[in-house]
This record gives sequence, structure tokens and C-alpha cells, in this order.
Amino acid sequence: MISLPVRFYFLQKYEFETALNKSKASSERTLKLLSRRGKILDRNFQILAEDIPAYEVGIQVNDFSFDPSHISLISKILDIDSKNLKNKLSNKKRKYIVLNHNASQDELNKLKEEKIPGITSIYKYKRSYPEGEILSQVIGLTNFENNGQEGIELSVNKKLSGKDGFKKYVRTNKGEIIETQIIPPNHGQDIQTTLDAKLQYLVYQELKKAFDYYKASSASAILVDLKSKDILAMANYPSFNPNDRRGMNPNLLANRSATDLFEPGSTVKPLAIAGLLQEDVIYKDIIIKTSPGFIEYEGFLTSDFKDYGTLNLSDVISKSSNVAMVKLCDKSNSEEIIKNFYKWGFGKYINEIFISNREGYLPSSADLSAREKVSLCYGYGLQVTLIQLVGAYTALFSNGQFQGLNLISGSYNGNENEIISSEIAEEIKIMLSEAVNNGTGRNALVKNTRIIGKTGTTKRLTNEGYNEKSFNASFIGMAELDDQDYVLGILVRDAKENGEGGGQVAAPVFSKIIKSIQNTL
Repeated sequence: MISLPVRFYFLQKYEFETALNKSKASSERTLKLLSRRGKILDRNFQILAEDIPAYEVGIQVNDFSFDPSHISLISKILDIDSKNLKNKLSNKKRKYIVLNHNASQDELNKLKEEKIPGITSIYKYKRSYPEGEILSQVIGLTNFENNGQEGIELSVNKKLSGKDGFKKYVRTNKGEIIETQIIPPNHGQDIQTTLDAKLQYLVYQELKKAFDYYKASSASAILVDLKSKDILAMANYPSFNPNDRRGMNPNLLANRSATDLFEPGSTVKPLAIAGLLQEDVIYKDIIIKTSPGFIEYEGFLTSDFKDYGTLNLSDVISKSSNVAMVKLCDKSNSEEIIKNFYKWGFGKYINEIFISNREGYLPSSADLSAREKVSLCYGYGLQVTLIQLVGAYTALFSNGQFQGLNLISGSYNGNENEIISSEIAEEIKIMLSEAVNNGTGRNALVKNTRIIGKTGTTKRLTNEGYNEKSFNASFIGMAELDDQDYVLGILVRDAKENGEGGGQVAAPVFSKIIKSIQNTL
């Protein structure tokens, strides 16, 4: 009998604890503490992407009035199609309809003022891009869950992403909070790029003008600080506005300066000659006979613009002689030519820039015919991206030392690899100076500024073969300004008016961008 009170005591205690736990569970609440995604900044800490407050606005269908005037007000305030909204509301299976994933505070306030029944809102963050279309293809964008979808937003998504926290509390019947647990959110890491928003704007505006003037299908440009190897601008036109997703053309999402492949044409001639000199296949004082202005080689005819007669190496580059390149590269073997281009960065990914890019195409030396071998030396039979070509010329202008390019500040510090000797690099630079002053690149000239570089013109390759009336026009060069040397690559695709080749189309764009930089800085 003595055990009965003891048992009764334990039963009471158990029931009390059970009741308490049930009561606690019924009154316990959890509040999510939102984390912010990290900012993306330019080299001067100007904001390129950031989180700003937003709301998911929806309708609890069972609570909605179905008043036509309310449907009209919702459509007007949130700028959505009223017919589409009516169709969604007519679906009896729907209990909740999302009206806007990222409504602003102003839009939500207007809806609240109208006192429309059934309207709900959830506080969140949305991504804002202050520079809009000017940087969109490099910075990229996020999806509705605020996760990276393209560009830098995708490539460093893990660092940019935060982790939400929470606040748990227990409320009594009287509304008093008696227990609280807070786990603060971990906000995403800010990412600083090497980009300069001011220079990006200048480059973008000149591309836009070129697109309109030449009636081109598109244009791209990349600007690099020669000393630091920092990418200062990376622009494409046309582009898209990441702040307005409605009607967005998915074909404009890609950063074409890093993903579009094209045959580089004459821009690889200096790189090919540098490789031949480095391997002692030819010597700097070699003389090449190009008359009568064409050559039949392995059953194929290769022609120059005209009969240039006898040329030295500088003449070959400045006059851009295909005939001379056939004769020079005939002296080398396929393996050495492919190896040389690979060392310049062709045929492989540029992992250090942390954005989507393509490896391009370099054929296997074992599969090359003699004809295909010599075609490589004037830029046909291989495919590159503009960023690869700019990277190769940056190495050439850096005394033949390949180090790679930077896009995310402090993320890459590659070792220098010698492609060619500094003596050969200097000789090629002198030849490229002649190519601008007296050759095909004279339209790239800027008054009182040393400009060196090379033009390129190739027929555009389609699924049906080469388009005889459509060209890629390119110019890759360096401008030596008072306090800084810039490497700038230009690619204009399918110019239809006022010119078509690298000298007529791309070189003038190069000149205008450098002039804009001089006038601004």
C-alpha cells in the first residue's frame, strides 16, 4: 500500500510533463531569420550586385473576393496580364497563386491601400544589379530562390550564398514569451572583381555604336591591365537587363567573349611566327618570295590581297600575307605547330577566371594533312574564344611570359611560364608596331599614343560551311598610355555596312575605346 502514493506521484509528474510538452509544442513558434547574399563589387568597391528587400505577393484563393475591379487593380499595380490572372483564378484546384516573386515595398503598399481580401506577402530578398545590361553577361543573375544561375553569380555561388538563421520562442496563454533561442543568420561573402565599372561603361557604349554603325549581328570586347593581368572590362552587345526578366531573350544570357568560338584568322600569324623563331625553324632575317600573290599547295590555292613580292617577317605581319605563312609553316612539322598554339592557351579552358568559358578547338597533330598544317598558321582550322586570344597577346606583350588573367580579386596568382624568349617577344612587338603604323591596322592609331597590334578577318563558319558574305572582324592590340598599358581585344561579328574586315571594322573600334579611356582618365 505504501507504493501506491509513490506510483501516483510519478503518474502525476509524467502527466504534468506530457501536458507541458504538448502545451509548449502548441505555443512554440519558429521565425526564420533571412540571410543576405554577398555583394559583387568592382575593383573600386562599386556595387555591381546586391540583395534588396522584396516580397512574394500571392492570393489565398478561398479568401479572395473575385471582384473584377480587384482583379483589374492587382493587374495594374503588379503589371501582370489580367486575362492570365483570371485563368489562374478559374482553376478550382488552386488554393494559392503567386502574383509576383519579387514585388517591391511600394507595390505591396499600394495593394494594402486597396484592402483587397486574400492578398498575402512573404518578406524576402531579391537581387539588384545597379549597372543593368552593361555588366549582365559577366556578373550573371540569380533565380527566384536567389541562387546563382549565370556568370559570376553561378561560378562563386557557394561563397556568395548565406545560411538562414532562426528564432524559436514559447508564448504563454497571456502572450508572454517565456523561452527564446536565437541562431543568427550567416550572410554571404562579398566578392570583389577586377572589373572597373567606369571602363566597362565606356567599352560597352563603343560596342553599341559599332553594332549600329556596321549593322553587325553582335560585338565583344575585353580590356586587360597588362601589368596586373586584371580584366578591367568584358563587354558584349547586344545584352539584357537582369533587373527585368519579362520577355528576356535566353540567347543573350551567354558571355560571348568567353564562350563564342571563331577561327582567329590573321591574329595568330604573329604567334605562329614567334613559335617558329623560338624553335629555330626560321631566322629573323629570312626573306620570303610571295609572287605572283598566290600559291598552290597540296591541291589548294591560297591567295594574298595582291602580289606583295619579296617580304621580310615584319612585312609578312604588316601586309598579312597568307602566301608567306604557307611557305614559313611548311618548314615546320604539325606537332610543333600544335604545341606552340597550345602554349599560347588555345585548346584548353581558362579556369582561373571562374566563369563559364570554352576550350576551343585544336586538331590532333597526328590527323593533320600538310595542307591543314599550313592553314593553321594563318588562322583557319582552329577555333578560339576572344578571351583566349586576349590572354595569348597579353603573354606576348609580357615578354613572352604566360601567367593567365584575373577576374576575381585575389583569387589567382599563377606562375609565369615562358612561351618565347623576351628577345623574340620584343621583335614581334616591333613588327606589330609596323602593322599598325604602315599596315592593315592603321585605323587603330591614336594620336600621341603607341599602339601595336594585329587585325584579323575570317569567313564565318556555319553548319553549311563558310558564308562567303559574312565575316568575323577582329583586332587585338596594346595601347601604351602615360601611367598604364592596356591590352584590348575587339571582335565584331557579321558587319553588313561600312566595312567587313578587321582593318575596316575592329581597328577603328579599338581606337575609339582607347580615346574614350584617355579622355575619361
